[in-house]
Amino acid sequence: MTGRWTGAGRRQATPIRLIVASGNPAKVAAVDRLLAGAATVLPLPHNISLEGESDEEAGATVDAVAAAKALAWSRRVAAARAVGRGTRSASARTGRHTDQGAAEGDEEPLVLATDGGLLFPALGSAWDPVRTRRFAGPDADGVDRARALLARAEGLDGDDRRIGWREAVAVARGDAVVVRFAAESPPGKLARAVDPALVAAGEGFWLPAVWRCPEYGGRLLAELLPAERDDRDDHWSRLGADLRRWLADQHG
Repeated sequence: MTGRWTGAGRRQATPIRLIVASGNPAKVAAVDRLLAGAATVLPLPHNISLEGESDEEAGATVDAVAAAKALAWSRRVAAARAVGRGTRSASARTGRHTDQGAAEGDEEPLVLATDGGLLFPALGSAWDPVRTRRFAGPDADGVDRARALLARAEGLDGDDRRIGWREAVAVARGDAVVVRFAAESPPGKLARAVDPALVAAGEGFWLPAVWRCPEYGGRLLAELLPAERDDRDDHWSRLGADLRRWLADQHG
């Protein structure tokens, strides 16, 4: 439980602070919506460099990558907070005031990281979900990735075009991973062509432009209405429910 003692001797719950280990403001906003007020969602502190952000993306599974990222960024956050505490102590000794880190509590915040990958059973060992973002090369954009994927599946038909998605979330505090969750999406089918305009509209998310939804008559995921997406009970919906339950338990 987190909290503080009030003057009446009662313990008052304080908001759980959760830092999203990403330099992408859209992902921070998405996690905030996902948690629906269950925690105070924050971006990485301004004094933490994003240099080497991809260095932690090594692992045999997306679950392992998410855990490694959460732990690495949690250690960076803890180190930055230690520097901030030292700066404030020095300021107190010299009588100079600094507000760096003044809003931080004494307890280390939670740090959340995610990683996901495309599941493509028909490609077998020729496909590695962990490399979904990088399989088309380091400089590929969303359209490049979509076209490269379609090229790999060119000779596949019917159920061999079945695809899925696995997303993993890990939360760390200080020097330890404290919880991990993973979930898979409802199955889809890979389209046979890609509209670059739909990729652009996805604001960095290219896969919905080539993901057909059997439950919606084969319509593209990118073309579904927001309410239709919400009704899919996808991997994000399941992860959000898991995280909210876990965060509620932290308040005791």
